[in-house]
Amino acid sequence: MRSFRLLFASILLGVTAGCSSSYTTPSTSNAPPPTPTSNDIGITIGAETKTTTAFSPNPKTVALGGAANVTLRWINEDITGGDYMNGSAVSHEIASDNGAFATSPILGGNATYSISLSTAGTYNYHCMIHPNMVGTITVTP
Repeated sequence: MRSFRLLFASILLGVTAGCSSSYTTPSTSNAPPPTPTSNDIGITIGAETKTTTAFSPNPKTVALGGAANVTLRWINEDITGGDYMNGSAVSHEIASDNGAFATSPILGGNATYSISLSTAGTYNYHCMIHPNMVGTITVTP
């Protein structure tokens, strides 16, 4: 009788493990899309396979316009099918080529990263995870 219970428990455990591993739930870890601003840089769908078209717009030009600084924001829009509720996002990490700004945290779907720049000039950046993804920001006075 004891061996029968052990056999039954083993079979039940195997069936349960097999069922649970074959089911995947839709992704709910992507944030809802943020409200767009004029200084956004989108990370495009399929960005990891692109170079200069991984970011939109690229290059991005902004003006200080007499202000002390200008804020820019990246949005990770690289979500399968663009469906943030059910799509899978590809993670990205934005870094300055010359250390002009801090490297972003790893960005999941619709996650954002903002920087402020206070000096006119050209700022080159890339994705730390996918170094082929490159972009340029030009800040004018």
